[in-house]
Amino acid sequence: MNSCDTKTGTCETSQAPQSHCENKCPCGCGCDHACPMHMWMCSFHEAKKSVQVDILKAKIQKAWGPKLEKEATAVFEAMEAKWKSMQAVGQIKDQLKEKFEQICKESK
Repeated sequence: MNSCDTKTGTCETSQAPQSHCENKCPCGCGCDHACPMHMWMCSFHEAKKSVQVDILKAKIQKAWGPKLEKEATAVFEAMEAKWKSMQAVGQIKDQLKEKFEQICKESK
């Protein structure tokens, strides 16, 4: 969603455009569809925010990169272990199901 306030210059972004960016014409140009001026203003704020995020990402990477890499490795290793254990549980359940099916067939 784009929630852009053209008066204050703030813009929140997410995946789908906000309805005010598609249906209304706040500038009075008479458009019966998305207001081009408003859409350009929303796009400007979204692009500016994207640049700001990129600049901050580079600074964070430079300042905290090694620590964040270690943290990412620790999280990755923990999640990988969890994933493997979940797969093992799934396999054990499948084996148990097969054994019960065999037992049921033998009883007949």
